[in-house]
Amino acid sequence: MLRSLGPLGAVAFLGACAVAPAPIQPEEHLARARTDYAQLYKDQAPLAGPLTASEAVARALKYNYDQQLASAEASMQASQFDVAVTNMLPRLAASAGYNVRNNENASSSLSVLTRRQSLEPSTSQDKERGTADLTFSWNLLDFGVGYFQARQQGDRALIAVERRRRVINNIAKEVRSAYWRTATAQRLLPKIDPLLADAEKALKANAEISRNSLEPVLQTLEYRKNLLQVITQLRRLKSDLSVAKAQLAALVNIPPRTDFTVELPPEVPSFPRSLSADLPSLELIALSQRPELREEAYQERVDRNNLYKEMIRLVPGLSVLGGLNYDSNSFLVNNLWAEAGIRATYNLVNLISGPIAIDAAQKQIEVSKVRRLALSVAVLTQVNVSYQQYLRSVETLDSAQEISQVEAGIAKAVSDGGLAQAEPEFERIRRGLSAVAAELDRDRAFTDLQSSLANLYTSLGFDPVPAAVETDDLKVLTGVVKRSLDNLDAGRLPEIPHLEPVADQTSEKPKAEKPSAAPSAPSAQPQTVPVS
Repeated sequence: MLRSLGPLGAVAFLGACAVAPAPIQPEEHLARARTDYAQLYKDQAPLAGPLTASEAVARALKYNYDQQLASAEASMQASQFDVAVTNMLPRLAASAGYNVRNNENASSSLSVLTRRQSLEPSTSQDKERGTADLTFSWNLLDFGVGYFQARQQGDRALIAVERRRRVINNIAKEVRSAYWRTATAQRLLPKIDPLLADAEKALKANAEISRNSLEPVLQTLEYRKNLLQVITQLRRLKSDLSVAKAQLAALVNIPPRTDFTVELPPEVPSFPRSLSADLPSLELIALSQRPELREEAYQERVDRNNLYKEMIRLVPGLSVLGGLNYDSNSFLVNNLWAEAGIRATYNLVNLISGPIAIDAAQKQIEVSKVRRLALSVAVLTQVNVSYQQYLRSVETLDSAQEISQVEAGIAKAVSDGGLAQAEPEFERIRRGLSAVAAELDRDRAFTDLQSSLANLYTSLGFDPVPAAVETDDLKVLTGVVKRSLDNLDAGRLPEIPHLEPVADQTSEKPKAEKPSAAPSAPSAQPQTVPVS
């Protein structure tokens, strides 16, 4: 046997030493890249017509891989919770075996008094025998530790749900911002291209005039400088606007080279001028709804259960044992028998290490509390900052709309009065640039307003869709998103159950002093928002 085991051990040792890193070959990387590329946009519903704001958010929630990753992690944590629950079950082990010897398992006895052999060599065991047993064991200490570990894993599963909420909220905010920038680009790029072509044509004409010295040098150079400034501004505008569409396509997981359009908002868009809650209520809503704070609350429970777990480890371990056994040995009187027992154990080292572990667990709970309070201050700051940004964005949009109307009026007056043909080429281009820039400022102001609203809603922890909504049906999901966004865009905040009225009603209401040039959406009357 030794001669046979020796070569086998040598082979196993040499095989272990032969293991070395095996890099993936370039052709394998290329094959993986092709497979991944085919998988990226697989099984997506095709775009039918212009992309709407609600459909963009719905597509992001269904197809965006950041959201899918967060969902997969939440599902994994839920599965780990099921595993932790099953770990609390008693241990029930079944085993079977076969044993063979090449000689008899014989022995003799020696008298301790006379030091003589008292019996001739004998055996009570067959050369070949089979065994089997079914053993039940249950340890009270392991059950207690497993119970608190299952509670911790349950809280980790809930933390994963809150992290998914945070991912969804951020995706919805980014999608809406990119959507309105794309709409601005789609509206203004057709106006920028003719202006840019005219400016470049005028620049070539200016170069011809300068080459032939048809006008004074200083006047020609000044004119050229002005044209170059205008061309630079137009190209910068075009570059900024062109990026938005690519960003939106990435967020909603549309293939980069796909040609699509978005549904344009009205040139004079409506927007909410008030919210259905005051600032103190918004602060309380944020403290109760924000995913980050809920995550910290669950983390504190995880740390508290860790403290209970360390306390349980100080308890003596009590094990209950039971089993059903079989042995084919022909010398046995009873080949099948059952046994039961109880055993208590205690690790004496726990008398030293236990109090240290408990003290560390208590300090971890305090750290979690302080971290949650620090995060609460940051959340309140975000709510107040986004609230003030929302107020300012309303005023900015009002001013941008008035300026745009003035520029449009000037352009119309010049055109109606026949002055456009009499003006120098540069002045006509400059006026066109001013009109387009005014429209861009107005659209940017509206985009900033939408972004400030999205930031405010994200800082409050409002979800674009309820967490329980299934995302399998894109059409159904789009309808749910549209109803949710319509309410938010009208300033109607979701009702939060069990919110009590806030006594402080002295905070500033988000209203504009002057009437807007745009017809605003009907806003809900300020009301007390129930806080959860």
